[in-house]
Amino acid sequence: MKPAPSLPAWADDLRQRYLAGEACVFLLHGNTRDVQPWTDADGTLRYVSLRVFLERYFQRSKDVVAYYNLAEGLEFPNAAHKAGFLRGINNVRTLSGRETVYELPRLPGQVLPLVEDLVTTEAHNAAVILDYVETIAPNADLAFMGDGEKANLVTLMRLGSDPGLQGGNSVVVLVSEQLADVSRRLVGSANVAALTIPLPDEATRAAFLRVQDRRDVPCDLTDEQLSKLTAGLSLTQIRGILRTAKQTNETISFRTVSRRKKAIIEQECHGLVEFVDPGHSFDDVGGNEGVKDTLMKISEAIKTGRRNAVPMGVIFVGPMGTGKTFVAEAFAASSGLTCLKFKNFREKWVGSTEGNLERILTVVDGLGYALLIIDEADRSLSSGTDGDGGTSSRVIARLKEFMSDTRHRGRVLIVMMTNRPDKLDTDLKRPGRFDLKIPFFFPEHAEERIAVGQAIAKRAKLVVKKKLDWDNFAQRTHGYSAAEIEAVVLAAMNFASWEDRDAVAAADLNRALEDVVPSRDTRMLEYMELLAVFEASSRRMLPPRFADLTTEEVQNRLDALRLRLGGRV
Repeated sequence: MKPAPSLPAWADDLRQRYLAGEACVFLLHGNTRDVQPWTDADGTLRYVSLRVFLERYFQRSKDVVAYYNLAEGLEFPNAAHKAGFLRGINNVRTLSGRETVYELPRLPGQVLPLVEDLVTTEAHNAAVILDYVETIAPNADLAFMGDGEKANLVTLMRLGSDPGLQGGNSVVVLVSEQLADVSRRLVGSANVAALTIPLPDEATRAAFLRVQDRRDVPCDLTDEQLSKLTAGLSLTQIRGILRTAKQTNETISFRTVSRRKKAIIEQECHGLVEFVDPGHSFDDVGGNEGVKDTLMKISEAIKTGRRNAVPMGVIFVGPMGTGKTFVAEAFAASSGLTCLKFKNFREKWVGSTEGNLERILTVVDGLGYALLIIDEADRSLSSGTDGDGGTSSRVIARLKEFMSDTRHRGRVLIVMMTNRPDKLDTDLKRPGRFDLKIPFFFPEHAEERIAVGQAIAKRAKLVVKKKLDWDNFAQRTHGYSAAEIEAVVLAAMNFASWEDRDAVAAADLNRALEDVVPSRDTRMLEYMELLAVFEASSRRMLPPRFADLTTEEVQNRLDALRLRLGGRV
């Protein structure tokens, strides 16, 4: 056997589990279409496709190495391996009285029985790579699968438990980019070991950059800066940035890499997420002093590397219009984390929703340090969705698994916003996943309403004719949400604009106060307020009118409101 090359962590994990006899069938998923580092016998580091990497690795110890996908059929590293494949299967077929195979078939229903003959014979020493396995055993309901797909699935599941394969020296490697695209029965089989190929970490990216030919590539960044900035990208995508810069002669800078990275990741996620580049900070947030103080402490812990002081997740809970999204974006600016926001990732097709979530989490994990905002979580992550074939439960289970991984603490922070936390899975909300639940309420005091109004006026670049009566404004906006206060300020600006005036006068503000109608759905708003009280993880975050309520008192008030609201809740 040739000297063992240095292996990526995922490949070393596969090797150790195979040698320990834990599994003989492996399912590789994740960053499977990227290049992988391979060290030649002379020590030269090269970057090759996953197929080439696996073929080269297995050729060191296997007599036969075969590769298959639906488009290209069975292929081999060289003629000797093809001859060994044919000789092996025909020996088995001769002993069992079946016809000799001279021409290799292409369809999986004909190829898989040959693979089974080869790898389940203990005397054989073979490695078979089945790529794009989702096209062979797709994630579909059995009722909608054809007989051929069912037969493929049975063959693959049978391989893992076959005594000949378990007791022999052969190995089968299945490859798919998205685990959710592969049959759940195959993925869930105890005899199939699923291994994730992650996006490259900073050290891997730095090593890759060192061996790239960067002559005639204009760049303002050092290797260290570029390796940090390209977090969340595959090596192939990084190489694409270098080649584009060389062809266009555009200098690689922080701005160009950030722009290209944003486009790549949004395309990679098929529009499932959007990058958030906050244009405001906590200075632009009026009121909510306690909330801002808490979040600024978390930001400081992130920046100083005190990971244990950073929660795994944060829930913003409260009625609509209380500024949850605005504060979350200000927090993103303060923390310095790359910020992504969930868009609608649910689809009607079997496995698509789970695949979308997996794609998003893979990108988030690869970014290294990221803030993921999930707005209106009660809609996308509701635990009460019926008739979806178990999709909701699988999505929530995957999110729970991701958030329970303590390696993410201080690196990946999920901020979830909702006005209906009662619709979320209770176990998802527990400490250890969402350690901090921050309640949001309407501005409680006149001073807070003035602060909100003035912050909105500043952000909207409100020009005033003379000093406005903010005390009168605060008195007349009692019970208004931050969004409704904003509506009043913007309405005053509109009234001035309609009369061709740039400056807003006191009369415009009074007219706006008379015109804007606040929400009349007071019972629902009260219900949402009490839900925020019920979920709050700290009593000091509650207004005085709620701070001394016992759990039983809050529950009794919620029960009474549920009766009054009826089917609406």
